[in-house]
Amino acid sequence: MRTINTSKIQTYIKENNLTKQQFCKQCNISQSVLNKILKNQHNIHILALFKIAKVINIQVFEFFEE
Repeated sequence: MRTINTSKIQTYIKENNLTKQQFCKQCNISQSVLNKILKNQHNIHILALFKIAKVINIQVFEFFEE
């Protein structure tokens, strides 16, 4: 399994001075889902990655680039 590159998420949160809770609200995901993604747990829903990608304005495949 490939791991998710979470740096784009963390950078977006930091650059926009958001809390995780605020970011989750923007993405319409739960904070527990975000935490799973940030910890690279593999039991996440791909839909959550699409929602995050839309908010931070990237394509989903960019989460898997090395």
